[in-house]
Amino acid sequence: MSQEQLDILQRALARERAARKQAEKILEEKSAELYQVNKKLEESHTELMSLYDKTNSQLQGVFENIVDAYVIMDLWGNILKMNDAAVKLLGFNDVKTNSNLMELVDPKEIEKVATSFKTLMEKGVITNFKVKIVTKTGEKKLAHINASVIYEKGIAVGAQGIVRDITVESDYQKSIEAERQKYMSIIDNMNLGLVEVNNEDEIQFVNQQFTEISGYSKDELIGQVGGQLFPVDKDKDIIVLENEKRLKGKSNSYEIEVNTKSGEKRFWLISGAPNYDISGNVTGSIGIHLDITDAKRNTELIQEQKRELDVIINNSSIGIVLTQYGDILKTNATFQDLLGYSESQLNEFSIKDLSFEEDYPESKYYIDKMNLGEIDNFTVNKRYKKRNGSVIWAKTNVNAVRDNDGNIKFQVALIEDITSERERTLIIDMINNLTKSILGKTDVNEIAWEIVNNIAEYLDSEDCVIYLVDHNNNTLEQIAVYGEKLDEDNKIRNKLTVPIGEGIVGSVVKSGISEIIKNTSKDKRYIVDDKQRFSEITVPIISEGRVIGVIDSEHKDKNYYTQEHAKALESVASLVAIQLRTAINIRERKKAESKNEHLLLELAKSNDELQEYAHIVSHDLKSPLRSIEALVSWIKADNSGKFDDVSLQNFDLIATTLEKMEQLISDILTYSSIGSETQEEQEVDLNVLIDELKQILYVPDHVSINVLNTLPTVKGDKTKLQQLFQNLISNAIKFNDKDSGVVNINVEEKKSFYQFSIQDNGVGIDKKYHDKIFKIFHSLNSSKESTGIGLSIVKKIIDLFKGEIWIESEKGKGTTFHFTLKKS
Repeated sequence: MSQEQLDILQRALARERAARKQAEKILEEKSAELYQVNKKLEESHTELMSLYDKTNSQLQGVFENIVDAYVIMDLWGNILKMNDAAVKLLGFNDVKTNSNLMELVDPKEIEKVATSFKTLMEKGVITNFKVKIVTKTGEKKLAHINASVIYEKGIAVGAQGIVRDITVESDYQKSIEAERQKYMSIIDNMNLGLVEVNNEDEIQFVNQQFTEISGYSKDELIGQVGGQLFPVDKDKDIIVLENEKRLKGKSNSYEIEVNTKSGEKRFWLISGAPNYDISGNVTGSIGIHLDITDAKRNTELIQEQKRELDVIINNSSIGIVLTQYGDILKTNATFQDLLGYSESQLNEFSIKDLSFEEDYPESKYYIDKMNLGEIDNFTVNKRYKKRNGSVIWAKTNVNAVRDNDGNIKFQVALIEDITSERERTLIIDMINNLTKSILGKTDVNEIAWEIVNNIAEYLDSEDCVIYLVDHNNNTLEQIAVYGEKLDEDNKIRNKLTVPIGEGIVGSVVKSGISEIIKNTSKDKRYIVDDKQRFSEITVPIISEGRVIGVIDSEHKDKNYYTQEHAKALESVASLVAIQLRTAINIRERKKAESKNEHLLLELAKSNDELQEYAHIVSHDLKSPLRSIEALVSWIKADNSGKFDDVSLQNFDLIATTLEKMEQLISDILTYSSIGSETQEEQEVDLNVLIDELKQILYVPDHVSINVLNTLPTVKGDKTKLQQLFQNLISNAIKFNDKDSGVVNINVEEKKSFYQFSIQDNGVGIDKKYHDKIFKIFHSLNSSKESTGIGLSIVKKIIDLFKGEIWIESEKGKGTTFHFTLKKS
């Protein structure tokens, strides 16, 4: 492009800028004029409100001196008293008048007054009430009333109020309208398009210039929604946004693309400001419009043809560095902020000084190609050293600026910070890889190893450890490590155990809050494990509100870890917490199951030994008892007629005791054998079983056994069922002291079980013994028929059938045993 063409374009741009400045100057002048008008109105309004807001709360004795009209009335509106100001306002001749205030109310306001009076009586006070009145002299006025109820001994007897004439405000409204008309006359003839809209963006006024730039007449525009009529679709949201700003009292300027009435696409520069009413409320907005289509097109043409020369300006939102032979000549503010250096400080560096040695070979490869003329630009992702010692990753685009001979004169580097973007990518990749690696794993150690390997790779760290918290022993134990702590067999070298609360990891367990240590040499809590490292990050693994583990990583450099690292590890901790907790539970369950299996084996062995012991004891005890019984019998036979009655009675007592001891031994054997026998279950008809028991048991003539409902057929061990019912029925018979004994057997079918009851009208059982009767050897009656084991046998059988048994009884009135049997 020739210099002449560039000069033409520069002049066109200068004219466009001048036109824009002229438009903005006009807008500022008109806005200033509007501001001064509003300012005068606000000052006048302030004086008016100051005049009418004065009040005096003094009542009886001084009310005549109140500047405002003051009236006292009864509950029916009859005037009781008023001051001179009220006489003047309401049009009376003097203060002594018999009149009702309702006579002064505009007939159209009667209902409004009645409603306000009801409010006054309910609340005791009413403020800021406005009503139209007609005075005694016929003047129409607008009155402002603040009133309160007068009480005597807590009873409402009247009301008092301050009345102000606010009719004059309408004069100010007329003044405002006159000023507005004057203002509209001025702007209607200005050479910029002006539009006034209400809060709904409906056009209220346009000037002549606006009709010319839009192509519509005033009649066609009034009432239309401006934001829908003019902008092209892509710019309609801009109008909505800018209108919202104006509603909040903000002035603004912006550009939009519009369609005129003829369908021509044009560009407008709009400068707008909110419009206010006398109370300061936003009622809409006023916008001044300048058609900048031609200027904009010229600007776009210049920008298009100067794109190569304007690279630095057009990319000023990212870091820009101008270098020569690698030395930094100039930088923009973005790059300076990016690395934390001033411009003068950066000018002392070369790009190589700010880069990492490991990244240099890739950059050098492209620079060599650029020097050979093979390429003019290249892009690499590389690291830069910040002044505070931290690191950023940046996308670096290098462009060559050549002289007329094609030699590189300068290099322009565009540098975009991609640290966060790269961090997010690494986090996502790390979490995805970790999720896949621990999927389906239930072993705590396997999960921990996967965690340390993935985190160490993500952090580019030479040390990473997973600790497991042992709350029983109040310690943390290393269960997985990455780095130099692993020996040749991939086992942890010198495994570390840390008390909770000690060291940085112990402190994090106690607090449950992640920590980043930028310099461990300044932290007294730091525990040197295999070697000293200067950066440490520690994150708790929390499950169900409790810390169950810790992720800990160290790095040799200071200030290495960032908050982004902490957030990433916290995400990992949340991810693995549930699976790690599940793995821990599985491990603990396996330990418990192993322990239970051992206990069950020991219990089974113990039960077998106890069973064998019970049989041996029963056999060994019964033999001497029978021998004693035989000896007593022989002594009685050999000495027949020689013993007196007392001795014979003692022999009978010995026989009874021997008989009871033998029964006791039999019952013990029965009790101990329950549950150990493995008889096959069968269908047992309980009706038949009860009939068989009636034949076996001794049932006195005065006792009747009644089955109230048909009993079910249940599946189970018939012998144990027979023992169950036999013991309960025998007890009911045995302990019945009534002349007419009754034993009632009943059943009630439930959803999953049968509920049986065996009721008698015998001696009953005191309530204090209800919890004791099922214990072995506990008998409430001392008799040879009772060993105290019968109900214990019943309870053991019920437990075997996974049922329940309970008692209802009252001493002297009988007993009811309830028990349940599950359905098969």
